[in-house]
Amino acid sequence: MLAKTVRVALLLGVGMFLFSSLALAGAKTIKLDRDTILPDGQTLKAGQYSVVVDQKLDQVEFIQNGDVVVKHACKCIPQEKKNDSDAIMFSEETPHKRVLDGMRFRGETRLITLPS
Repeated sequence: MLAKTVRVALLLGVGMFLFSSLALAGAKTIKLDRDTILPDGQTLKAGQYSVVVDQKLDQVEFIQNGDVVVKHACKCIPQEKKNDSDAIMFSEETPHKRVLDGMRFRGETRLITLPS
């Protein structure tokens, strides 16, 4: 009985690891040089983040050191051509405040916007 329980626990652990690895394999990376506010008021501290977009849920996750720091609604807008570079778009940029409005990543054919 104990051996069966251990086997099931190991299989579940391996399955969760593989699932999270596959999710992060599609992740892109952004680096913020200073604190940034999302349209809903959440703050991303300066640093490097993996960005995982779930188009089915219209949601983006910002992951740092393996932990989901922030989740936010997103809208993916198809583009005619592949993006030739990564870009992060801000609005309301002042010396003390900037709001992240969207992102695009090299090789993709979408613009990721963050609605308020």
